[in-house]
Amino acid sequence: MTERGQELLQYFRNHQQDFLSLLKSLVELETPSDDPSSFSEIFSLLTEEFEELNFSVTRIEGEKTGGQLLCTPKDTDPQKPNQLILGHCDTVWETGTLDQMPFTVEGNEISGPGIYDMKAGIAMMIFALKAITELNSEMSHQPIFLINTDEEIGSNESKELIIEQAKKSARTFVLEPSLGSEGKIKTARKGIGEFEVTINGTPSHAGLAPEEGVSAILGLSHIVQQLFKLNDPSSGISVNVGTIEGGERSNVIAAQSKAVIDVRIPTKEDGERIKEKIYNLESDMDGIELEISGGINRPPLEKGPANKQLWQTTKKLGKELGIELEEGTSGGASDGNFTNLYSPTIDGLGAVGEGAHAYHEKIFLDETIKRLALFTLLLQQPDIGK
Repeated sequence: MTERGQELLQYFRNHQQDFLSLLKSLVELETPSDDPSSFSEIFSLLTEEFEELNFSVTRIEGEKTGGQLLCTPKDTDPQKPNQLILGHCDTVWETGTLDQMPFTVEGNEISGPGIYDMKAGIAMMIFALKAITELNSEMSHQPIFLINTDEEIGSNESKELIIEQAKKSARTFVLEPSLGSEGKIKTARKGIGEFEVTINGTPSHAGLAPEEGVSAILGLSHIVQQLFKLNDPSSGISVNVGTIEGGERSNVIAAQSKAVIDVRIPTKEDGERIKEKIYNLESDMDGIELEISGGINRPPLEKGPANKQLWQTTKKLGKELGIELEEGTSGGASDGNFTNLYSPTIDGLGAVGEGAHAYHEKIFLDETIKRLALFTLLLQQPDIGK
């Protein structure tokens, strides 16, 4: 461990109770993605925190969501490169979940709804800035913080702003939680696609004239089997028929049925190939017509040359803190999937813990404090690969 690493860790350990106090406040402000009104208080809290750190804060109103918070240094220098720091304050938990999952501190384990994914990451953003300010450290890259409220539901409203800021940034850090309880850094993420297949058949009375009907449900069953054959676990490709529906009543040969399909792909090329195969599906039944829609809505976060350099830098900085970092690929997506197309991106820099979207959601405090120190070192890193 280096002297710089020791100094940072000591700072955060000295301020551990302050960190927990902020984290408690964030967790106890419940913010489900589908309730735009729930974000007013947390945005007010975050605005106050960032303004105290000499940042200008702009709230972008959402149409159907809580919108986004964009935080930029008040003394912005157009000659200095930017670094984008991404996070989301929406959670999958409905208002009232705190009654069953209260914020709880039990030794090294801190629990509560949304604490791991990813309110702890938001707290880490603020405390990294506090440390850099109070320790009189320098940042060669200006930090731009973007916090959205719709990541858990696809980032449809915030995607445009995320991409706009990524295009202006030399690198992007995503404070999503780390991968697994061992705390792997997410250097790659699968892309996500959603497709819908509608089957049109011919209705008829199931008892009086079954031979005159063509069952859309039977037709769908054949298509479902074709879809499952597209799975390729060895290549990291998964195709899942998540929901099906169809038919009007039991005594009618079904006129229509529908399936919604989730696709996960590790590379852009895989996505293009699977999309083509889905759109070229054909029924082996006479009288069946297919309607297909959808596509890849989050591209994969692939580990290109710039990302490899960023990972090596991150790994090296980990050693300054006595951490032997490991990397991994996540089957889930984040907003880093968008930024990676325009800015070298590293993900999973947030809390170490477990139980995302689960009742046992928690963080491990000691390990998360070390990640906070790592993130702070990254913010101060002059250039990728150095």
